[in-house]
Amino acid sequence: MSLTVSRYTRWLVTFAWILVGGWLVSATTDEIRFYWLVPPTPPEVTRDLIVKDATDKAGLRTSFRILLFSDEFRWRLNSSNAIEQDKDRPRFTEEMKAVLDKAQEVICVGASSEEIPAGVSFEDGRAQEERRAARRAEQIAVWVREALSRPIPVRKLNVGHHTRTQSAAGDTSDQRRVVIILVLDHDDGANIDQSLRSAMAAERSRAPVFESLLTNYSLATRENFAWVP
Repeated sequence: MSLTVSRYTRWLVTFAWILVGGWLVSATTDEIRFYWLVPPTPPEVTRDLIVKDATDKAGLRTSFRILLFSDEFRWRLNSSNAIEQDKDRPRFTEEMKAVLDKAQEVICVGASSEEIPAGVSFEDGRAQEERRAARRAEQIAVWVREALSRPIPVRKLNVGHHTRTQSAAGDTSDQRRVVIILVLDHDDGANIDQSLRSAMAAERSRAPVFESLLTNYSLATRENFAWVP
């Protein structure tokens, strides 16, 4: 009897290890497949961060790829004329086009630095700058759509006007960096707004740009993000 029990126990333990091993292999395979299908970082991107399985309030998951662009692209946004008159537009590389084409959705982030026009009240100036940030999101979206080889939904996120800093007289061009966020995958019905905020909050220590976007811009500190129609 004891011999039968011992054999049965060993069989249960072996079967359990097989199940666990199979689960680990499956999970590892899924991870490898996910990252293998993601194209490499394009040359115009200085920071490339993947946030996998960020959840909304219902627990539905979305995976994002956040791309922070080089100074060449930031330079295009340093002047309102450059962005609004569409002069000397940046050209995406073939590597960047491949990255965009792999996305399920693209989110273009528009931001305005802390400067306010002379002779304008802070409230009116902030409102003007928030509208400028919306135009920047729209212009980046135009560039993205031109680079796509297939129809992909393009969202425009307006984070608004940067809060004042102690070095307002210094170089504030960094506050207008070009950020494009790709939706790589998502559960059906996932709330992209909530999932994106969750992704940024989870990775803010690893990516200072998330900390800045969540805390330093007038429209991003609200409960819901401001999306440009």
